[in-house]
Amino acid sequence: MKKKIIHWGIPVLLTLLFIAGKITAYGPMNDSVAAHDTESYYAAAAADFPSIEFFEQMRSATLPLLFKILNPSLEHTILLLSEPFFGTEPKLAIQPGTESIIRFQTILSITAWIFFILILCKRLNHPLSKALFAGILYLFAFVPQVADWDSILLSESVSFSIFIIMMGMLAILLPKIKKKSFCLSDFLLSLLFFLIAMLWLFTRDTNAYFILFLAAAFLMISIILWFRNKSFPVIAMLLAIFLSGVFLFQQHTFKKSERWLLPFLNNMSTNVFPYPERTAFFEKKGMPVNDEILSQTGSAEYNNLYDQTEFISWAKENGLSAYTAFLLDMPLWSVLQIYLNLDLFFEENLQPFFFGGSTEKPHWADSIGNLLHPLSAATILIDFLLIFILIRIDFLKQDDTLRNWTIFCMILFLGGILLMSLSFLGEVRSIWRHVLSGVFPLRLVLWILIVVILDQTFSLKSACKTTGE
Repeated sequence: MKKKIIHWGIPVLLTLLFIAGKITAYGPMNDSVAAHDTESYYAAAAADFPSIEFFEQMRSATLPLLFKILNPSLEHTILLLSEPFFGTEPKLAIQPGTESIIRFQTILSITAWIFFILILCKRLNHPLSKALFAGILYLFAFVPQVADWDSILLSESVSFSIFIIMMGMLAILLPKIKKKSFCLSDFLLSLLFFLIAMLWLFTRDTNAYFILFLAAAFLMISIILWFRNKSFPVIAMLLAIFLSGVFLFQQHTFKKSERWLLPFLNNMSTNVFPYPERTAFFEKKGMPVNDEILSQTGSAEYNNLYDQTEFISWAKENGLSAYTAFLLDMPLWSVLQIYLNLDLFFEENLQPFFFGGSTEKPHWADSIGNLLHPLSAATILIDFLLIFILIRIDFLKQDDTLRNWTIFCMILFLGGILLMSLSFLGEVRSIWRHVLSGVFPLRLVLWILIVVILDQTFSLKSACKTTGE
């Protein structure tokens, strides 16, 4: 009992402080602000569910489904429309019909972070490590850099929260996937993980590629275990198969939905039309070319590309495959584009949709948030070096728990790089907000790595005292 108090006293206290802080520091849970994309989620929610058409709307399915569940009538009034491009930052206020989704986003966020932090704390050895982990991660989640998204009627809040739950579930699942057989509880855990992963996949289209990456990771683990132990890891193989299946389903509905069309047109006007050799590549793919098309610049919402009926017809039929072929044909250009824009990806960490008065958000926490959500692309290099250190410790200790930590952190790091890169290559507009889905885990894994390595140091010190060395 005394040992439990020593190990869990501070994390439990910090949990209570986190709940109290989230409830009191960010104003009423009913207040919100909308963006231009908000109405499109309500429009998508009007489709019948369950049906294949629900997944083929102009917005990915999870947030419209939540709108449908929390407000079945879908009646609402948007009073506050934020337009950061034009410098408008309205104050938060009640927007009739949206209160339930805002409350849900806040409660889901609180629940997700508590689950994630306590689950990972359990896998640390030293009480000081648990206290540090809980303190740093609760602050990471409390600051406006994360918490502000709960007040915005977009997909970021739900995407972050479900991602955190999914990764907490992954931490529970990793020790179990090595088993040759599994019991009912393992099956139910795997099923729950799959359902959560599916919900997260359908919050944002680029999330699908992280799910494919997870499927590949499970497959790789299965192959390694088969060759090493001649054992067939059932859970890992089943997850690899089912995650690959839901990825293929998402890709099919994504193509039919034409959600990709606007980002495609933005990429064409920015990355293709100004360059004759790139235009020639698409012309070989059947793209119609004329002076009017090549003169279009900026976002397709503000140019005349939609008036080019022959071009739009080609784009709907062949545009997505042609642009994918273009990226594959120019891998060096794609990698260089990502590398040259790394500073841009990390230069912001606060949402741009509202500033917020002193009663709406704790501005004193902005500076703390800047420390915990670094504004430098050096975060990637530091993550890489810390993972290298963790791999080295793992190689020396050959400990199963540490091996699971290493796999977990590598999935966060490599998955973050993947999400960040694909989000940038997929849309040239609102770059910072789109790449945030990848930058977020890269910032998060930094603090996880630091505490895990410290925990190994504390454990080594304790072992030395025990042996008298």
